[in-house]
Parts: sequence; structure tokens; C-alpha cells
Amino acid sequence: MGMTYWLNVRDGDTIESEENDLSATCKLTDTLDKVCLELGVRAVSEFVDGTEMSMEYEDEFDVPDDDVLYEEGKRSYPLDEMHWCEANSGLDTFRALQASLSESPENFGFDLDDIDMLAAELDEIIELLEEAASQGRTFHLELLG
Repeated sequence: MGMTYWLNVRDGDTIESEENDLSATCKLTDTLDKVCLELGVRAVSEFVDGTEMSMEYEDEFDVPDDDVLYEEGKRSYPLDEMHWCEANSGLDTFRALQASLSESPENFGFDLDDIDMLAAELDEIIELLEEAASQGRTFHLELLG
């Protein structure tokens, strides 16, 4: 399996994860970031949290006992050490990408299979972020490999 993203929403001390692979979004991040720059919105890469990936390479992680922990597999680390973003700023980015993809797919320069997959993933991301934004929650795209 290649690299992928999961969209996680933070609800206080817990994380809600759809656990749906957003692999087209992940694979195309560099291209999407360029389009974001042209559109004047935050880059997709700014919403990515790599805590899980970096944990793969760290044996020890000092965690104070009183911190809220996120446990994925056997690793655990404080939620506050993860990178969180306002759902509304994510919505601005992904809505702009969605509009641009439907109006001028040629700007993206990738093949049709990727465009279809990306379009479906953008729909899903936007739906999740609309719900998160309505509840004032934060989110990130968790990088997984």
C-alpha cells in the first residue's frame, strides 16, 4: 500500500476518524498545492499531520501521565502534539479545489482515473468538513503509510 490520508476530526478529547483512504488526494498533494497557490487558498499540505508516521520511527516518546492520549496500534501520544486545523479553513481550500477541478480539470494535469478518484474524495472531504465546521471542530489529514 502506498501513502494515504485519513481525515480525522477532533471532538474534545477524542478523535473521530472515517478511516477512508484518501489516496488520490495524498498522491496528488504537490499538484494540489500548486493549484491552491494559484487559487489563493491554503495548501493541502498545511492540513497534514504526520505524527503517526514520525512515531513509526521513534522508539521512545515521553508522555506525561496526565495528558490525553491518542492510541493507534500500540503507540500513544498527546492529542495536543498533533497538528490541528480549523474546519472552515479546510473547507475554503477543498471547495476551491472542487470548483476548479470541475471548471478546468486541465489545470491539474493528471489522468482521468485520478480526476474521478480525486473528485469523489473532495466530495467526501467537504461533506465531513461541513459537519465538523458546523460543530466548531478542528481536523487534520493524517498521513499513513
